[in-house]
Amino acid sequence: MRCALRNDTVVGVVAMGPPLVPGNEPVTVGELYQIHVLPGQWGQGIGGQLHAAFVRFLREAALPSGRVEAWERNHRAQAFYARHGWQPDGRRRPGPAGACYIRMRLDPDAS
Repeated sequence: MRCALRNDTVVGVVAMGPPLVPGNEPVTVGELYQIHVLPGQWGQGIGGQLHAAFVRFLREAALPSGRVEAWERNHRAQAFYARHGWQPDGRRRPGPAGACYIRMRLDPDAS
């Protein structure tokens, strides 16, 4: 986990590691568990900096790909990931309120 600080206050976090949901994934994939930035701090590049920390994690661990799941109704998150090179891989799993989680992949060398 990494934190973004402003004036000694945590304004954002990123958490990452091995895949949380078992599947037919190679053991060489890294999962982005979460990126959260305080709403009052949106649009200031903090999310991008936290995402860059995830990409560094993949590269330093020599992991050839990353994956993340975004709730299909969270269009803001999906747009953020798309801007940073993530692409849907076609896999989905059930989520809350009758909506699914959409799985996305990232090639860290393309970021």
